[in-house]
Amino acid sequence: MIQIAAESQSISELINVSLSNKLSRMPAEDRQSSAADPVVAFIGYSTWRREENGDANLYDEQVFAREGRVRPLEPRFDLANFSPDGLSWGYGGSGPSQLAVAMLMEVLGDWNRVAPLWGRFRDRFVARLPRGANWTADGGDILAIAQEMERNQE
Repeated sequence: MIQIAAESQSISELINVSLSNKLSRMPAEDRQSSAADPVVAFIGYSTWRREENGDANLYDEQVFAREGRVRPLEPRFDLANFSPDGLSWGYGGSGPSQLAVAMLMEVLGDWNRVAPLWGRFRDRFVARLPRGANWTADGGDILAIAQEMERNQE
């Protein structure tokens, strides 16, 4: 299941259901867990911070949970070094490229499979996450997106 936080936390619905369903591989009511789904959940957390000069800049921090333990997602600079600033989402730049590589490596575990997919995954999923929004994604959904892209390679 993919969940995107609502734009305004002052409304009664804390989840943007429409966007969450659009990014998920299937509507929530049709989703069934599978023993084959990876035991991984990605969490994107966005917070504001102030620079030393007083400017407020958006700082994105990504973590993922695996079997109940939360740790920072390894950006995998050893495989591709797109972003010196780390991971990000909500546009098609270097930070989202790095996040695409990191997420796909987490669920596929094979650079030979990730290398031809990361750009399309960035465009299909990472760039569509609202910039500045908090979000979660089950590894099973990310794996399903990756496998669908592998089946439909051009």
